[in-house]
Amino acid sequence: MLEGSRSLLTQREIQEKLSNEDLDELLRLWWTEQGAEKRRDLDLIASVIPFSTEAPLRVLDLGCGPGDVARAIYARFPRSRIDCVDRDAFLISICIGVNRREGVPAQHFVRDLWDADWHQGFEPRYNVVATANAFHWLDALRVAQVFQDVWDLLRPGGVFVFAEPACSEERFAPGFAQWKARQPPRYSRGHWERFWNRANEILGYDHTKLLGSRDSRLDDSLPVSGWMQFLKNARFESIDVLLRDGDEVILAAAKP
Repeated sequence: MLEGSRSLLTQREIQEKLSNEDLDELLRLWWTEQGAEKRRDLDLIASVIPFSTEAPLRVLDLGCGPGDVARAIYARFPRSRIDCVDRDAFLISICIGVNRREGVPAQHFVRDLWDADWHQGFEPRYNVVATANAFHWLDALRVAQVFQDVWDLLRPGGVFVFAEPACSEERFAPGFAQWKARQPPRYSRGHWERFWNRANEILGYDHTKLLGSRDSRLDDSLPVSGWMQFLKNARFESIDVLLRDGDEVILAAAKP
């Protein structure tokens, strides 16, 4: 397909293009782009889920991308069943290919969290909703609405665990910025470009250009207290800051 056609490939067409070798190469590039701390983050997210590892959990991975969060949880909870949601048919096609190859029992949905009906057809029976770096693509109003959707989808006693970019509080921003500048960078523009350049070679067009960008989004403009306030406003309890580094925060909360 030529880029001039201005048409994204369908999910099925993308899946047909992705060989096992492509999946392996794309995952390697993705893990490099995500930074060395990603494995630590996923291990922490899976470790804090407060259920028996033998429990048949229902798990929802929002903004799943290639499915890293889902597979980290499945590795610890092998009786779980997982629903993976992402707006990008290319990323979710990688997720489908790897999940099928590794025997992860998952359903996959191309849905956009900007859409009010993104969760249409989902039953409110999840034990766990988890995500990594999906909500900062939304604006504050939409995040508040999605957090309420998550509350509605969880069973009583269910947990919500997520990692997101976070800035420091204004009072501490100068010192925090100086400290962060001395830390090894988590992300590299070059690594991001290598992943998407290879993706575009496989697809035959500039996928990110045709998919479109978000003009209104949080990015890293929200401090940890802001993420916690979203949780409180959605009526979550037992809110815990599990980890904070120079770029991200990992939070967990429970539905009573």
